[in-house]
Amino acid sequence: MTARTVNFLGGPLDGHELDTTDWPIDDITTGVYHVVHGWEARAEYTPDPDGDPHRWHYRGPVWD
Repeated sequence: MTARTVNFLGGPLDGHELDTTDWPIDDITTGVYHVVHGWEARAEYTPDPDGDPHRWHYRGPVWD
């Protein structure tokens, strides 16, 4: 299996990478709410609809 990673762009996780090798492609194209150390909120990262699905942009904090 070919390794797949996504890159976080902007926000608190800018420059970090996430291994998504075992993820279904549908999960990769929707993005994540990621836990950030020291935050009470989660950081939302999603790909641009017409962009590279492996480059996730910061969209803002998500409060539970």
